[in-house]
Amino acid sequence: MIQKEQITDLFFDLDHTIYDFDKNSALTFQAIFTEMQLNGVDDFMMHFKPINDSYWERFSREEISRDFLRYGRLKDTFDAIDVKINDDHIYYIADEFIGKLPNHNHVFDGAYETLEVLKNNYRLHIITNGPDSVQEKKLKNANLTAYFQTITNSEIAGVKKPHPGIFQHALLTAKTKAENSLMIGDNINADVHGALNVGMQAVWFNEFKLENTIGVAEVQQLNQLLEIL
Repeated sequence: MIQKEQITDLFFDLDHTIYDFDKNSALTFQAIFTEMQLNGVDDFMMHFKPINDSYWERFSREEISRDFLRYGRLKDTFDAIDVKINDDHIYYIADEFIGKLPNHNHVFDGAYETLEVLKNNYRLHIITNGPDSVQEKKLKNANLTAYFQTITNSEIAGVKKPHPGIFQHALLTAKTKAENSLMIGDNINADVHGALNVGMQAVWFNEFKLENTIGVAEVQQLNQLLEIL
């Protein structure tokens, strides 16, 4: 149960919470595959999502570097669909994907309307493990920047969610306290547990209606935040 009376600041994850990473990724890969005259983008995307999620979990645990994430998730996906492609092409696609992804700016349904209401009652912020320059472009191109008073990413903080340091950095930057703050994100470990472990409240953005085994507050659509807050 959210104790909303004491909340002054809302912290959002970006990818998979506000920014529709899966839809924008599919559009980006479609453009790259067309340019390179590759087939099978739909099959590629079906395998890419779970592989990408797995790599991000390893990245958040400091097990792999960002460069290895960008290469490995593509190599494993092409292997999964049995497409033979050399490393030079994989590195090219990795760079093209990062460069072109912010050109696609789909957000989840209700994002703008929900943020418009929430900004009147709370101070809004971003905490993301994504790289500084890419996340900045996503926010700018999707017309989201104006909603958020601070943006904390793992490059600035020096650690990644769920490490307490990134949340503490965000709270310090926002000039607020954990007990007055609420985190909204899609990742149970990085976003929810990470926030709870530093004394923040949390809401799980459970888009795919997975089983909620920890009893934390959840929403399946962003506008449901208005019912909680």
